Amino acid sequence: MDRRQYALALAKQEFKLFPLVANTKLPLKDTDGYKSATSDLEAISGWFTADPAINIGLCLDTANLLVVDVDRHNSSNNGVISLAKLKQTGYELPMNTYGEKTPGDGLHLFFKLDGNSPYKRVNWRPGIDILTDFVVIAPSVIDGKSYHPLSGATLAQAKPVPDWLIRDLTKSKLDVARKTAKATHKTWTGRWLDDLVQGTSTGNRNVFLTSLVGKILNTGCQSETAYELLQYANSRLETPLPDKEVNRIFLSILKR
Repeated sequence: MDRRQYALALAKQEFKLFPLVANTKLPLKDTDGYKSATSDLEAISGWFTADPAINIGLCLDTANLLVVDVDRHNSSNNGVISLAKLKQTGYELPMNTYGEKTPGDGLHLFFKLDGNSPYKRVNWRPGIDILTDFVVIAPSVIDGKSYHPLSGATLAQAKPVPDWLIRDLTKSKLDVARKTAKATHKTWTGRWLDDLVQGTSTGNRNVFLTSLVGKILNTGCQSETAYELLQYANSRLETPLPDKEVNRIFLSILKR
């Protein structure tokens, strides 16, 4: 699959794309990530002229799409097993929608939304995340393995998201919090989670975000996870930093 031609074909259908560093899920230096996604053919062609090996991301919210991200981490966190359990209880995801196999032997199932996007949900079920903002797509490559379509369906042929899934995702956040909240001693992790949400004053933004991303990376999480948390922390600030500055902070810490 020719990356440039595939990306241009999607753009002609008004899907908005953004470039990623080759062989990674990270945005290119001095770009704004998915917030600068575009369907401009000249701009997209220029990405591949500069580096034919770049990966591409798809902006989901502007396309009214939702992705069910199914991973197979281990036997206790296997999204395929979670799907099977849902089916046994009468809740089945249509498998005739557009889907992609991921480099980690997982699945991305794409569904069309009608109206406002529900919340993005991490670990909605063991091994399953719900993506509503952006996603890496075929023919991108991670560690030498590519994303590739599962069937003859196209992205434009994604099926409507099942009603039962929308109902589940739009449950009151308060109800979810009541079920999961536990009284506990504030740990180191608890303190930086508080920092993540509470933010800081405008004059301390750079120092705050630099310190925060360092703490996040020290947990041993994946760099992509740390980047998403950094973006979230920045969005919580009264006056968020430009994405280019956030990317600079992240890359500077990542190189240490």
